[in-house]
Amino acid sequence: MRVLIAFSLLAFALAAQAQLYRWTDENGKVHYTDAPPPANATNVQKKASARPGGSEAASGSAQQPYALRQAASNFPVTIYTSKDCGDPCTKGLAHLKKRGVPFTEKTVGSKAEIDALTKLAGAPRVPVLVVGVVVQKEYEERSWNGALSTAGYP
Repeated sequence: MRVLIAFSLLAFALAAQAQLYRWTDENGKVHYTDAPPPANATNVQKKASARPGGSEAASGSAQQPYALRQAASNFPVTIYTSKDCGDPCTKGLAHLKKRGVPFTEKTVGSKAEIDALTKLAGAPRVPVLVVGVVVQKEYEERSWNGALSTAGYP
């Protein structure tokens, strides 16, 4: 009986994995989100979550170093950008990609999104990096590296 319950819980956990989306907006900017893209999005791709219990073999994250998987699981990274952010956002995104950090990009545009960003970071300025619960305002390489290293990202 216990084996049946354990198997059922495992099956439920696998079915509850998060869905990630990659899509392109009307301006050609690529977005990575955990929410479904808007109806006018193009090049929409669904990806399995890299979180433990997710389909790591399918997404290729089983090949990632253990330290990276642990950091991503314990301290997920989100970067807030906007379509008119320019060089700071470009540098921030390039920094995360160069360092090999898995992240979610949230593009801020609507009034509600700007209000949520202001509540999170204290000001409606981008880019904003969130590592777990640590918030880094604006792009500054040393502070971003410090937050990522403290969280255990290699």
